[in-house]
This record gives sequence, structure tokens and C-alpha cells, in this order.
Amino acid sequence: MSAGPLVDLREVARHVPLPDGGELRILRGVTLSVDAGEHVAVVGRSGTGKSTLLNILGLLDSPTSGEYLLEGVPVERLGARARARRRGDDFGFVFQQFNLLAGRTALENVAAPLLYARGRQFWSRRRLAAQMLERVGLGERLDTMPEKLSGGEQQRVAIARALVRGPRVILADEPTGALDVETGRAVMDLLDDAARRTGAALVTITHDLAIAARADRQFRLAGGVLEPIDLAVPAAVVEVGAL
Repeated sequence: MSAGPLVDLREVARHVPLPDGGELRILRGVTLSVDAGEHVAVVGRSGTGKSTLLNILGLLDSPTSGEYLLEGVPVERLGARARARRRGDDFGFVFQQFNLLAGRTALENVAAPLLYARGRQFWSRRRLAAQMLERVGLGERLDTMPEKLSGGEQQRVAIARALVRGPRVILADEPTGALDVETGRAVMDLLDDAARRTGAALVTITHDLAIAARADRQFRLAGGVLEPIDLAVPAAVVEVGAL
């Protein structure tokens, strides 16, 4: 295991060709390293490239240029099968819209990622899923369908699903955007606690400065450029409108 950062982006750019022969520059030379057990937040308006950044971190997309090191190993050296295996083994994704499987119970939703596991995790998937739901406070809702759960409960099921394989990196894309303030705070408590207990890196994408302020470090993504910000300064200095 590398002694350096768990994830390490170096001058990463992402460009998309346009029909007129030009390029849409989504990310421009992004550099970001995150250590095991560290919580980093990225804030910015819609359309600034936050989701593209998260997709690259989660091995769902590849940079046009620059380098991405995962535990010191250049990701570009990984074949498609190795990337898929690392994505399933090492990354947990939490989305704003929950993305729960309709017609499947809370237990079945959380157990779903373990269908792709090997050995003990595969054969113990229902037990592991039940334990994770108990951990997020839903031990009595195992057989409940998603539509019978509140928004906060659905998000906790989504978190349990993201954490059930013990990911090294937790990627949370607007995890509280569809929740009220109190429920959103409880959801972030769960994510922070999970990262501390397991030593996972936690990267939160958000437009909410209060959520971002919980992180160890904060960054702003604007015009495809990532810059550090300090949310310990007075709110007037880092205005929401400036994001």
C-alpha cells in the first residue's frame, strides 16, 4: 500500500469535442489529493464540472489529460476489467436522488452490490446488509419497500448500500440536496462517522456551504478550475453567489 495520498489527481483536464470542431472544456488542470480518513468538500454552482470530477474520481470517466493515481498506481494503466473491479471494491457512491431499486426491499437494495463480491462477502450478503441497515438505524425496516420509506430513510438505505462493501473512498454527490436541514445533518453525521471508523477518504460534492464547512478541507470549482477556500472566514467573504 502506498504511503502517499489515497487518491491523487495531477493537472487533470476533461474536454468534450463539439460538432463544430471546437471543445467544451469541463475541467482545466485540476489537482487534488485526498488521504485515507480525510473529508474533502467541493462546492460550486450547477454546470461547473462537479459531477465530472466525481465521475473521474470514481473511475466512471477518464481524464483527457493529466494523471490520476489511485494508491500510487496510475489509473491509465488499469484495463477495463481491473477498473471495474477497483470501482466495485474500493468506491462507495451516494447520490442526491438515492437511486434505490424499485420493487426491492431495503435489505435487497443494500445487498445488491454484494452480488458482485467474491467469497465470504457474496455468501454472507444478506447478513452483511442487515448489519449495515442496523448501523444506520433501519434495523426494523429490512423488508420495507423504498416507496414506504421517508426521504431521510431512503438516503440512509443508499448510504448503507454505498458502505456495505467497506469502500476505501466514499463519493457523495449532493447527498443532502433532497433533505431538510435536520435530516441532512444526520446523514452527514453517518458519512463522517463511517469515514472515521474505516479510514475511508470522503469526498462530498455540494452547493451547501454549511455541509462543506464540516470537511477537513474545502475547494471551489468554477469554470473548470479547482481552488482551495477557507470556510472558517466570515460568510461574507465566501458568498454563495460567488460559487
